[in-house]
Amino acid sequence: MKILFLSDAKSYHTKRWVDYFVDRGHQCFLVSLEKGIPTKAEEFFIESKILPPYLKYALSVRKVRRIIKKTKPDLVNAHFVPNYGLIGALLRQSPLVVSTWGSDILISPQKSFLHKLRAKYILKKADLITTDAKILTQTILDLGIEGKRVVENPMGVDKNLVFEYEKKRFDFSYWEEKKNFVILSNRRLEPVYDVITLLKTVPLVIKQAQKSVKFVIVGEGSQKHRLIKFTRDLNVGKYVEFKGELSQKDLLDCYFDSDIYVSTSLSDSTSVSLLEAMALGLIPIVTGIPGNREWIEDKKNGFLFPISDHQALAKQIIYAINEFTDWIDFREKNVSLIKKKAIWEDNMKVVEREFLKLVGRD
Repeated sequence: MKILFLSDAKSYHTKRWVDYFVDRGHQCFLVSLEKGIPTKAEEFFIESKILPPYLKYALSVRKVRRIIKKTKPDLVNAHFVPNYGLIGALLRQSPLVVSTWGSDILISPQKSFLHKLRAKYILKKADLITTDAKILTQTILDLGIEGKRVVENPMGVDKNLVFEYEKKRFDFSYWEEKKNFVILSNRRLEPVYDVITLLKTVPLVIKQAQKSVKFVIVGEGSQKHRLIKFTRDLNVGKYVEFKGELSQKDLLDCYFDSDIYVSTSLSDSTSVSLLEAMALGLIPIVTGIPGNREWIEDKKNGFLFPISDHQALAKQIIYAINEFTDWIDFREKNVSLIKKKAIWEDNMKVVEREFLKLVGRD
């Protein structure tokens, strides 16, 4: 099967997705307006002038058509509705698969009537739509899209992550003797991820925690300098480390050095970072948004708190450090859940089968 992908090459999710199909023996091409992480596919970079996004992507359609004429793909797969999904819809190339990522459906269409109209237009042009969460699927159905064209499947985590955790099983004495706790946030430093709420907890946690505490912030984004300044203003800099963007190896080490995973996100579908944290045995403390509730049941395999409520979050962190005793049970439940529902290789085979059906090769 020959597949032409339209997606942001800067995103690691793009690389994982494209490389999966290359490794499965398909001939793949990636078209992107952003230079980024190299994939195993043949890549085409479209250089564009500085324009508003709704113009930049729409005006690239003619160049993409030329690439399609050259590569003759069996299928086009466009990622993220408002930009590459728009290109895919305007191409009038069939079959077209539109892969939704979260905010492109949960946030963008809610901005205005025109944003919603654009999303509905793009989704109705798709022969198949992929989602990674129930909330994402339901929102698409609410836009009037037929359910039979939607495939729901979380991206998941590499199976090797679970194997890495199982090499390092812990017994309860480890937690009784533990004197230092590391709290990890691995979300981009953008407004939707609300990392400032986590930083607001730092003075409360260090004052009330009965053990030494360190906060580790992984990721880059437009809010970075603001967040660093806020940390300094709180005079808690020595308790907070901003690590920036990490390689996969360094990120794995960071997970293993951490005990608690926190996500303060205001909106999410299925967060791959959350799944990674669960697979590697961290205790999740996350916002009680629908995307997180699909994976975390409060006080059963993690903890939930209301969005932007730093006092509630601090209370959960302090409880986990000072009083919580079910570390082993939570970890085993989460690893078991990941094995059952969120192994990347297994879930992507479902998507691959749907692609093959579309081109008549099932």
